[in-house]
Amino acid sequence: MNIFKKEKNIFKKIFKKRSKLEKFYDKNEEFIKYCFVSLVCTGILYLVFFIVDLITDGNYLVANLFSYVISFSVLYVWDQSIFKARPITKRRKLQQLTNFIIVRVIGFPLDSLVLSILINDFEIGNMKAKILGSLIMFMYNYVTNKLFVFRKNRLI
Repeated sequence: MNIFKKEKNIFKKIFKKRSKLEKFYDKNEEFIKYCFVSLVCTGILYLVFFIVDLITDGNYLVANLFSYVISFSVLYVWDQSIFKARPITKRRKLQQLTNFIIVRVIGFPLDSLVLSILINDFEIGNMKAKILGSLIMFMYNYVTNKLFVFRKNRLI
């Protein structure tokens, strides 16, 4: 009888053993999903930025404002899903939306400042500067969303 029990345990270990990639995904699922959603939203952001930059004849600050507003509207809905933080009460929904807007309103001048520095001081082209600035702002957005907007330790 002991032999069969050991065999069952061996089979359980073999068939339930997960790969390192699966373990990595499980541990970092939220961040990986945030990266994917941010990548899609960044594509939208660049498209809007490029179009408005062309229309306004190179006014990168106006282009940045339009692209920022559109991408932040899409991100709010997706981020709720990623951080598993969909509020139930209207009060919590309003509080979460307000926090999201505050974080983004603070982030926009930072984004514009980074963009201006990259374009004016480092003489990088508008689109290249937008790409570099987006990478910098990605971390700001992830951290602030996680800590201030979509907190898990609160009852929603």
